[in-house]
Amino acid sequence: MTDTYDSVAYQTTLVQTYANVKSVLQRRLLDPLRYIVEIDAGLPIFALRSTHQLRIGYNRFTTLSVEASIPHQWMQEETGKDHDDFMRAVDELVLELKSKVEATGRPI
Repeated sequence: MTDTYDSVAYQTTLVQTYANVKSVLQRRLLDPLRYIVEIDAGLPIFALRSTHQLRIGYNRFTTLSVEASIPHQWMQEETGKDHDDFMRAVDELVLELKSKVEATGRPI
């Protein structure tokens, strides 16, 4: 992160991350309306962080959710290595969650 804090850029990064996760859900043929994406749930929204807690849940079932810590740097990059690392991590989370949901017999 930079020495100066740009709250607009920071929030834009979080919004883009949310959209990227939703696009991974769609790419994996999952109904994005059935899944809840949370970034730093319960934490102050303007608190500067180097790592974010990403949680993807099926509806509101806590047992049908996955989460991971994601470096802020990965979320900032739209292309390049850090973006690839972020997208790979999200894809792995989505596949793990898809397996959990399929195991329960619920619609994906």
